[in-house]
Amino acid sequence: MLKWLFRYKKTKEVPHYSALKATPTRGLPPEVRENEESQSFNARREALERALLDPVQRPPIEAPLFTELLAKERGVVTLPLPNDGAQCVPVFSTMFRAADYIRTLLNQGPRAHYLYSSALQFVRMLRDLEEIGIERLTLDRCPRCPSLILIDSRSIKVPDDAVRVWAIIKSAELARAELYFTHAMESARTGFLELARDVALEAVGHVTMEDPRLHLLLGHVAIGLGDRRLLDEAKAFLDFFNFEQWRRKLGQVEESGELDFADP
Repeated sequence: MLKWLFRYKKTKEVPHYSALKATPTRGLPPEVRENEESQSFNARREALERALLDPVQRPPIEAPLFTELLAKERGVVTLPLPNDGAQCVPVFSTMFRAADYIRTLLNQGPRAHYLYSSALQFVRMLRDLEEIGIERLTLDRCPRCPSLILIDSRSIKVPDDAVRVWAIIKSAELARAELYFTHAMESARTGFLELARDVALEAVGHVTMEDPRLHLLLGHVAIGLGDRRLLDEAKAFLDFFNFEQWRRKLGQVEESGELDFADP
């Protein structure tokens, strides 16, 4: 399931789900919340973190790993913290998360641009920001949630520290996506299509838009509910990320009308 982590595609605009735009937060069933706080979930997250840091998977310190935002004539984009007024740097693990953040929260004012940095470059940037009093960052802040996880930039001393922080955040993302997808799939297979749709949309909006399983499932659900707009939007995501196998599978399901909920 890690194979699509480093897939990039430059484009003008990331697709969106209109239902998610209308209702950014739908909430989760209690059992999903309970599972997310369980020991088994934490064990799964830790296993994914170890996999990401394994020498075979671990990204080199020279490879592009982080995305920051730049505003013309203002430098790196920061956001004020509500408690003390200090500035925090929003950092993202993929350009798509950055694009979603811009579209959702920075759609007014000067246009922001992307800055890509390796772990090595990232550490250097943090040192430069500390010289002007910016000592905190947040990685992959959800633009639809009020809360954020703050990281003291001084705790990231060397490139390996940056890679480890990335792995911690990314493993949590992967574990949550797996949890939400499993619940949505079980709901769909037992006939609760609206519930499956809402959990899958919550996953796309708050966890990751880069998991092809979520878009294929939403396409299945759209066919079952007769929701043409949702189906077209699921196709748009699969096309955008070039998930060809999943896109072909959705086309086959649409043609046959049989909701088998199987992977491609």
